[in-house]
Amino acid sequence: MAVTLAAALVAAAWLAVGCGSGGSGTRSTTRAARPAAPATPAPPGGGLGSPQTVPAPAPTGAPPAAGEVGLIRGWSDALRRGDVRSAAGYFALPSLMINGTDANGAAIVLTIGTRPQAEAANASLPCGARFISADQRGRYVNALFRLTGRPGPGGSDCGTGAGQTARTNFVIARGRIVEWIRAPDDPGDNGTPRAPAPTPAPGPGSAPARPTV
Repeated sequence: MAVTLAAALVAAAWLAVGCGSGGSGTRSTTRAARPAAPATPAPPGGGLGSPQTVPAPAPTGAPPAAGEVGLIRGWSDALRRGDVRSAAGYFALPSLMINGTDANGAAIVLTIGTRPQAEAANASLPCGARFISADQRGRYVNALFRLTGRPGPGGSDCGTGAGQTARTNFVIARGRIVEWIRAPDDPGDNGTPRAPAPTPAPGPGSAPARPTV
C-alpha cells in the first residue's frame, strides 16, 4: 500500500538514531518541501535494482573510487549547509531513496523522477551529515557520516542524533547517485559491541591447550 513521503521517510529517516527529535516543542519555521512521488514497499526485482529488503553487505576495507568519494562528500557538504537544491543535484533522474522499512521489514522505496522530487527527498532528512570514511562493498559504496544539525528546508536541531554516526549505501553511475539506501550500523558504531576477533585454528601437530584452573 502506498504511503506518503511524511509517513515513509520522516518516520523512518535518520530519526532512527534520534535525528530531529529534540523535543524542544518549538514549531519549525522552514518552508514545506514540495511533494515527492509516493513511497512504496519495493517489489522483488524492482526497477533500478531496488531490493526487497535493505542490503547489509559486510565491511571489506577496500577503498572506493576517489571520484565517487568526492561526489558523496560533495552531497553531504551541500546537505549540511542546508542547500537542498544543490544536494538534489547529485541525484540521477530517475533514482531512488530507501530510508527505512515497513512493519513487515520490506524496504520502503521513494522513487525520484523529477528535480522537485529530488529536492523533497533531501529536505526530508532533518540532519546534516559530515563525511568520515567509505569502503567498497560489492556494488555499494558504504559511507560513514557524523550527523549534525542543518539549516534550510526540512532542517531541524537533529535532536539526540547530532554527534552520532549513520551509514548509507550508495550506487553511483555517470557521476550521479542512482541509489541512496540507509544502512545499518557496523559493529562498534555508536558504542555497539565490536565483533570479536576470530580464533585461529590450531596448526598440524599443535599441542592441545592445557586446561586452566
